[in-house]
Amino acid sequence: MQLTPAQLSAHLTDHGLPAIMSVFGDTPLLIDDALQQIRRFAREQGIDERQRWLQDNQFDWQQLNDQSASLSLFSTLKLVELELPEGKPGREGGEALRNYAQAPTADQILIIIGPKLKQEQLKAKWYKELTAAGPVVTANSPERSALPRFIQQRAQLHQVQLQPDATQLLADWFEGNLLALDQELQKLALSDLPQPLSMADIQRAAEDQSRFNVFALQEAIVQADLDTALHRLARLFEDGVEEAILSWMLQREWQLVSTLKNADNYADACRKNGVWRNQEAAYRNFCQRMSPAAISKAAQLLARMEYAFKRDSGEHYTTLATHLVTLYCRPEAVGELPQ
Repeated sequence: MQLTPAQLSAHLTDHGLPAIMSVFGDTPLLIDDALQQIRRFAREQGIDERQRWLQDNQFDWQQLNDQSASLSLFSTLKLVELELPEGKPGREGGEALRNYAQAPTADQILIIIGPKLKQEQLKAKWYKELTAAGPVVTANSPERSALPRFIQQRAQLHQVQLQPDATQLLADWFEGNLLALDQELQKLALSDLPQPLSMADIQRAAEDQSRFNVFALQEAIVQADLDTALHRLARLFEDGVEEAILSWMLQREWQLVSTLKNADNYADACRKNGVWRNQEAAYRNFCQRMSPAAISKAAQLLARMEYAFKRDSGEHYTTLATHLVTLYCRPEAVGELPQ
């Protein structure tokens, strides 16, 4: 049986904790949501002990059996979480999981945690045994079409009411970064803004807090508003923006424009890649101003930015980011890149 994190609480209430449960997904926020629900339900059932294992090269799979044997001596129930960072237990681990799934101990609840699995992993014998032994929670980021509904549900969780235009704005800003979305909703919940919140309310809140986030920078880039983009970029650096987040957004725009330029059907590509209808014209202009040479220059800059903050290449990250933002807005104004 497959469940979403939203379905998990009701399932546990109706069926209780199974001997084995798995949580796989590509979204840390939703994985953590599922684990928190499982832990809370376990505590309500009197299960106060919890142990967490991380599979690595030194992990001893015999612990699965040894742990259950030792627990049975004390007649107590324990929650055991086993994380598979790459979703690849290997031959020994796969065999251990299969054996355990076929004869789980009554003294512990085993939770297997991992990333979103590929097709070959979904076909593996160990995974099939796990799905036969207990439910699997799929903690994946919602599709673009389902994102507004997800945001509304998340907002209700934080007691925040949103108007439709506010929901769409948050979807534009936080697609692919649900953790940042959740943090933003928590901030809005603590604000004294009248509800339901509109798009203008959220934009004013960002301005009132004297911060321009990467999504505001993205808006200026798409509109080719270079002066505003450079101003917002400077503010981001003044506020100590995380370079990884800034690079993520700039990389995402490069990938999106590259995809749209090569699409046979522009409108269809926009729909498939999460571009709202009211953004299609702006992205069409973005694609038109980014020639193949500009796309290539942008790729070079992105690579150099990556080396600058990850490997301390000696290049100035702020200068590289400024060049890239200028390139996105006015490619004709950028000559040969400095070496």
